[in-house]
Amino acid sequence: MSTRVALAVAVVLTIGVTLLSFAAYWRVSSQLSADLDRSLLREAEAFNAALRPSVSGASDLRSATRAYLSARAQSFSGTYPLLLVHFASGSPLVISNTDLLLENAPGNGAALDVGSARSRFLDLTFQGAQYRAATVPVNSVDGTTVAVFEVALPLATTRNLSSEVLMSLLIVSAAVIVFGTALAVLVARASLRPLTRAADTAARVTQSSLTQRIEYDGPPDEAGRMVAAINAMLDRLENAFGEQRRFTADASHELRTPLAIMSGHLELLRDVEMGDAERAEELAVISDEVERMGQLVNDLLALARLEAGGASARQPLEIASLLHEAAGRGRALGDRVISVDVEPGLWVDGDPEQLNRALLNLVANAVAHTAPGGAISLTARAAAASVTISVSDDGPGIRPDELARVFDRFYRASGPRPGGSGGSGLGLAITRRLVQLHDGTITVENRDEGGASFVIRLPRIEPPA
Repeated sequence: MSTRVALAVAVVLTIGVTLLSFAAYWRVSSQLSADLDRSLLREAEAFNAALRPSVSGASDLRSATRAYLSARAQSFSGTYPLLLVHFASGSPLVISNTDLLLENAPGNGAALDVGSARSRFLDLTFQGAQYRAATVPVNSVDGTTVAVFEVALPLATTRNLSSEVLMSLLIVSAAVIVFGTALAVLVARASLRPLTRAADTAARVTQSSLTQRIEYDGPPDEAGRMVAAINAMLDRLENAFGEQRRFTADASHELRTPLAIMSGHLELLRDVEMGDAERAEELAVISDEVERMGQLVNDLLALARLEAGGASARQPLEIASLLHEAAGRGRALGDRVISVDVEPGLWVDGDPEQLNRALLNLVANAVAHTAPGGAISLTARAAAASVTISVSDDGPGIRPDELARVFDRFYRASGPRPGGSGGSGLGLAITRRLVQLHDGTITVENRDEGGASFVIRLPRIEPPA
């Protein structure tokens, strides 16, 4: 890519510099040509100004012309102009300051014709050389045209100067193109170096090597933002693969236990001497393990769908209705005193099925960690732009070192469970994901008076009309 970028810059630079060079050459050439024409015009005007007051006839003009040309020959410096005066018929033909018979140049005869004389510029070629000439009519005091004055300068000097200017421009242009191309290559390579590093890093990334990151110490430009995005993507991939590995390991471990139990009890059923009562007991154990494994698989599938961002049907929901429904279902799970205290007018935007499941998971968790007759309270309060929902119990609480892990998959807090045996270990993980899908948060803390309190915070909306 750096080569293509440098080549593109070189092409654009070449075209631009070439156009600028030829534009400069054209401007300089035009200026030199204009300067040459002005020099010729000034010479013709000077001749007319010097001779017009004293010219009353052809003889006076000849004498004045010779005197003028002699004086001008002594004052010339630099390029020597060719001056000649062509007189009308019947008079001496030409007076000139040079032995070069420029009046014989092709096309010059018409310009020197006294009868059709007029001011003009013309290009002449004579004896292999090119000249730029200007002609003006010479009038006597009575206004009669008696001669034609012509001044000429060779074009070699002007063209040599133009060629030198063109050569200088080409040399400078070539140097600019070479330097610009080299600079473009260096800048392109430096700018695209993060891309090269990114490609090399991506090539080294595998499922077993997700710790690779792109090193970048440049400015926060497009390349910097791209490197940051790739590194963030690698962080997400590393976390995702880590979660996948932990999920697989935890699921395998959780499924291994019921399978081992079922295998052991199925082996016992092979005993032909086992009585009907014992056989029924073994089948009951196997049935319990099948049910437990089915619940675990269902919870795994539910969590997988939620982790994938499962679709939800959002609608305005009244918090009071959600809490009363969760309390009603919770009373069917065990002999518990469940109270509901809701500030009126609290509404959220959410999926009723998902939020009902999240609340029921918390209530079921509270039932599992309280003794029969224990108290469970569901409260809801407005807090700025949020709704705070608390599910509290009077159970033994959670050990401080376990508070940070209760929402992990397959994690079960230690200690006795007065409400019964443990579940799949996925209920609180599912609840956290359900809350996150509603742009909320969930935390847990131990109450000063005993027991645990789970707190959900959801964005609050205005009650619908």
